[in-house]
Amino acid sequence: MIPIKKIVLELALIFTIQSYTQSKERIIFTKNREIHCMNIDGTGLKQLTDFKMPGHTPISLSASTTKKGKIAFIYDPVNHGYMSTYIMNANGTNIKRISKEPKSGKSSTWGTTVSPDGKYYVFESKWSNNVEIYRMNADGSNVINISKSIKDDAFPKWSPDSQQIIYTTKNTKSGWDIIATDLAGNKKKVLIHSKEEIRNVAYSKDGKLIAYCVAKSNSSDLMLADANGSNIRKLKTIAQYSNVSFSPNNKSITFVSKNNKITIMKLEGTGYKELTTGRRPVWSFN
Repeated sequence: MIPIKKIVLELALIFTIQSYTQSKERIIFTKNREIHCMNIDGTGLKQLTDFKMPGHTPISLSASTTKKGKIAFIYDPVNHGYMSTYIMNANGTNIKRISKEPKSGKSSTWGTTVSPDGKYYVFESKWSNNVEIYRMNADGSNVINISKSIKDDAFPKWSPDSQQIIYTTKNTKSGWDIIATDLAGNKKKVLIHSKEEIRNVAYSKDGKLIAYCVAKSNSSDLMLADANGSNIRKLKTIAQYSNVSFSPNNKSITFVSKNNKITIMKLEGTGYKELTTGRRPVWSFN
C-alpha cells in the first residue's frame, strides 16, 4: 500500500505543475547572450532579441517589465561592456534605445530596471568616483543621482507602486545595507544591515516582502524578509550570481539554481522546478 503522505505530496506536485502550465505569466531572462522568454512551466521558449554585429558579440542583460508588459534591458551595441538602456514590446518588436551611447564602460547604464508604471528607469553607473544609483525619465531625460553616496551602491529595483526604490550600499569593507528611498533620493531608510555582501534585492509584487541574496564563496543564500526588513529567513542556497523575482500572486519566486538553471519555487520551499539554463530571470506581472 502506498503511504497516504506520499500520495498527498505527489498530488500537490501535480497540482503545482498544472497551475504553472495553465498560467499566462512568463519568465524573461538572458540565454546565449540574448533576451528570451518562456512560460513558467518551461514551455514556449522564445528568443526576443537577435543582435549580431560584425566583429562584435554583444550581450543583452537585466530584463525588467512594466505592468503593461513592456520589457526593458541593457545591451552593448558598439563596445563590450558599454551598456545602454533599451525597451521593447513583450513579443520583442519595436526595440527603442533610451540612453545614449556611453563614452566608457564606467558611464554605462548597468542593471537598469524600468518602473512598473513605465514612467522611469533606475540604473547604476560610475559617473562619479564610485558606483551610484541614478534615475531617468522614460525618454532618457532628466538623469539624477538618487543615492548620493561616497560608497558603492548597486542592484536598484522598484516597489510595485513605482513610488519607492530599493538598492544595496556598501557599509564596510565587506558589509552591505539594503536601502529604500523615495524617487528623489531624499528619504532614505536602512531596511537591513549586514556584515556580508548583499546582492540582487527585489520587492514582491504586492510590496509586502523583499528577497535578496547573501554572497558566499561559491553560492548565495536566498533570503526573504518583510518589506520593513524584519522577520528575515533563509529560503535556499542558490547560484553565486543570481537575481530574484516574485510571482504575481507573491507565493513563488524565480532564481538561478546551483545547477545554473532558471528555477521556480514556492516560498515555503515546495514546487521546486528547474526549467532551463539561463541568467537573470524576472517574473512578469501577469
